[in-house]
Amino acid sequence: MKFVNTLLPVVIASVSLSASAQNDIGSVANQAAAQTQLVKISTIEGKAANDEFTRNVQVLQAQRQEIVKLNEATNAAPAGKGHDDLQAQLDAAVKRLDTDNQTMAKTYGYSILRNYVRIPEKSEIFIVLTPEEIAKQPNPTDGSEVSKTIKVCTLGDAQANQSFQTTVQNLQQMRQQAATLKGQLDSAPDESQKNYLQGQFDLLLKQLNDANAVATKSYMFNLNRQYVMSIDKSTLYIAATPEEAAKAAAAAPAAK
Repeated sequence: MKFVNTLLPVVIASVSLSASAQNDIGSVANQAAAQTQLVKISTIEGKAANDEFTRNVQVLQAQRQEIVKLNEATNAAPAGKGHDDLQAQLDAAVKRLDTDNQTMAKTYGYSILRNYVRIPEKSEIFIVLTPEEIAKQPNPTDGSEVSKTIKVCTLGDAQANQSFQTTVQNLQQMRQQAATLKGQLDSAPDESQKNYLQGQFDLLLKQLNDANAVATKSYMFNLNRQYVMSIDKSTLYIAATPEEAAKAAAAAPAAK
């Protein structure tokens, strides 16, 4: 699916802007509060299809951001041609988003107005090579460009993918905590406080280095490098209300 145009004949200001690149979430705040159960919507097979889904969700999210900015600018503009031009741009952007969101709903069961969780089931992890590493790669015999990435591991099921993502998130959180502690250490007002923070920082840094070593052994993942996940199969779940979940469960036997 290629987007030509994209969503929502609703009050633009009421749309929540929280969005995640890993979980592919779109939401309305009062709707999200009532959603408690995950219901399977679709399975996306193949690298090309998963790449396209990711790109399409990013397009929807970018368009929604554009709409909010246009809405703010339109509300702030005084009456006149400038206001009318902004209103025309806003109307066109809403129409594009509506069109593309309908396409996503038909293709994947996805709507930017709902909360979703996307769970990779089969994926490959690639390390991004540095310019120096790329320069050392042999030239392909088929005339193609030298690869800028190298595969370091394959994650064969949902549990392995979840374990990998949890490991990476924990490492990133620990690194952020270490950076925060370092800032506090550098600005400590006295020697006593500095010594206390130094001890906390040294302990956290050791834990971070140990966890990073385990991740490197398990996945060839290291916080000091850049990686790319290539998803070959993923399943999309909607955060459903109890009523929606019950309806989906009742319909499941009939669908088999």
